[in-house]
Amino acid sequence: MIKAMVVRAGSGWGRALTKRLIGANVEVVAYSGSLRKLEGLEETYASTSLLRTVRGNARNRSELLAAAEGVDVIFCGAYLTYDDEPEKVRRMLEAVGSVSAATGARTVMLEGVYLPADESISDPANPPVKSSMRINSPELYGEGVSNTITHYALRKVIQGKTVKRLIDPSVARDYLYIEDAARYALELASTESAYGGVWNLRGNGPISQAELLDLAGSVVQATPRFEPIGGWQLRLLQWYEPRAKKMLNRLERLGEDSGRDGTDFCAPSPTPYPESIASTIKHMMRKRHGGTQLD
Repeated sequence: MIKAMVVRAGSGWGRALTKRLIGANVEVVAYSGSLRKLEGLEETYASTSLLRTVRGNARNRSELLAAAEGVDVIFCGAYLTYDDEPEKVRRMLEAVGSVSAATGARTVMLEGVYLPADESISDPANPPVKSSMRINSPELYGEGVSNTITHYALRKVIQGKTVKRLIDPSVARDYLYIEDAARYALELASTESAYGGVWNLRGNGPISQAELLDLAGSVVQATPRFEPIGGWQLRLLQWYEPRAKKMLNRLERLGEDSGRDGTDFCAPSPTPYPESIASTIKHMMRKRHGGTQLD
């Protein structure tokens, strides 16, 4: 891989992947609709010539096509956060697929747990073509990751506030540190035989939300407290986000087994939960107190 394009590069996943690619001496086209986030990337990587930023709409085929000139691999992520809208995701994937077909670039798509129960990224009867791959990921956490249930809960722990019980905190699930997700995605993307397949990433093993927040509490020296979400609060949430009930019900069923198709990727050396949670909390605290790190 000589040159890669990261679609939605301003997201937490996009920034982590950009960092990993540049570290591997890969030229990166960082594509995002946010000028502020692109300027942040430019500032972070001002000392290298490997980064080129392009502001554009991820759903606009012509803009994507112009930015993808000479690109070997196109990376994009979908349903990594709870605010992804299915229609926008569908249009983005159509645009990326069209650009891939026009340029010959391969595609790597990371799919998160916030995929609505009634939505589908692709037809299970038609696996990815030989020039693409799909990677299933547990819920991500880490520097720059926001708009997830875990990010909400960690923020409440830092603030010393109670955590609403959006999901059962005693159920063990798999979670994946963003730095590990980027590392694994790059390793798969660099493996010829991985294309044409569907891969399942794993974290450091199942852990309950309560245990995860206990690790966060040990960093800020506070004991996490839970409280049930009231009926009116749930109704308000469902009014604001109509997919909320389906999404929460689906997450409740995501125990150790995600129920997804694909092959488990035997990932080497995942970062231990205590280490990765401590790093996440310290970054969030720096940001809360006016640190200069990227949002």
